[in-house]
Amino acid sequence: MRRGPERKGIERVEDSERHGKPSSVFIVWFASNLTIADYALGSVLYGLPFPWIYAIVVVANLAAGAILGAAAAMGPRFGLPQMAISARAFGWNANRAFAIAQWLSTIGWFSVNTVIATFALLQIVPLPYWAGALVIVAVMAAVGIYGHDAVHGFERAMSIVLGVVFAALIYVAVGAARSALPRYTASFSPFAAAIALASVFSYLVSWAPYASDYSRYLPGGTDLRRIAIYAMVGGALASAWVELLGTAVYVAAGNPNLSIMSATVDVVGRIWAPAVMAAIVLGGLAANALNLYSNSISAQAISSKFRRIYAAAAGAAIGYALSLLGGIYVGFTSFYEGFLLLLDYWIMPWAGVLIATVYAGRGRGGAREALAAYGVGLAASTPFMNLTPYGVQYVGPLAGAMGGADVSYFVSFAIAIIAYLALVRLRHGPR
Repeated sequence: MRRGPERKGIERVEDSERHGKPSSVFIVWFASNLTIADYALGSVLYGLPFPWIYAIVVVANLAAGAILGAAAAMGPRFGLPQMAISARAFGWNANRAFAIAQWLSTIGWFSVNTVIATFALLQIVPLPYWAGALVIVAVMAAVGIYGHDAVHGFERAMSIVLGVVFAALIYVAVGAARSALPRYTASFSPFAAAIALASVFSYLVSWAPYASDYSRYLPGGTDLRRIAIYAMVGGALASAWVELLGTAVYVAAGNPNLSIMSATVDVVGRIWAPAVMAAIVLGGLAANALNLYSNSISAQAISSKFRRIYAAAAGAAIGYALSLLGGIYVGFTSFYEGFLLLLDYWIMPWAGVLIATVYAGRGRGGAREALAAYGVGLAASTPFMNLTPYGVQYVGPLAGAMGGADVSYFVSFAIAIIAYLALVRLRHGPR
């Protein structure tokens, strides 16, 4: 058994180093999605008829979970983290662009989660903001520096603690929501439904560039279908559970414009407030354990000169600095979240190409086909984009024709797969 911080970074895990059980994949994606980000989506789902809410939550999470599972199943097969598998498909030089996007995404979500967790912590313990943020970052820095096994151990603990807290919150919130149902006004809007669908889908699928980071140590003979199912079910179950809980809280509060903290405290009362704040803190830590570790892997995909341990320490320091901005400037966190969600548009054509290369390409395609298919998928999806929710005044013509509905995630994913397979067939012929 390895002792001390993990020394391995982006390089392949050899057979002699493989260990763990497939169930660990379920736990890591279950715990990391019992978070405030999913919980807060209740404000986006609020106002839709309940059948539509249930349908959106189930369909979007299963679809996103299937992509997460397909990516996670690559870990035991290659023994590599996701950005290294990506480099095999796109080439190391071109892949740096994706690694940079992933580095920005992980450091961004690390800082946003730190801001939210710190404000929740300060409701429990009277500390200056900078000190509370330092406590949050220090815990995550220790886990991120220690590495893969520490992340899995931390998520096991969080799955139990957060599971108990959110189960208790369901009991309170659902009871309050039932009492508020006569005041709930629901109406179906294609635009609102599309925004909700894209939001729910994008939160879970945004983990895809992390997926094999937490399965690559599993033995090479592990049933890959089990890995895919464990990851899909773990992520989808936790996300759906917390999103429906958040919706119940907003229905009970009757005001989707409240912050999720204010809405929850209004519903559960001051007695339960410390437990709610503790859940928000721990949920932020659960997500950030993955953010920081994968951030260090992304840094190595940008340049092999970075050592993983030092990259994790540097990521924690940068994330702390960004979190201080979030504590000082009002509106910084919401602005930053919009930027990060906008950044997620790179993921879907990338995931489409990567899944096609691993599961359908049969090793015949090269970086040229992969990059061309990525470009085709991204370009084909731009008319379907509506970027106004993220602060960019762009509505694609096809999105506008659909009342502002943004289905670009699904278009870019499907077109990228089709384009890659067509290009491989065109170059190499049928097989």
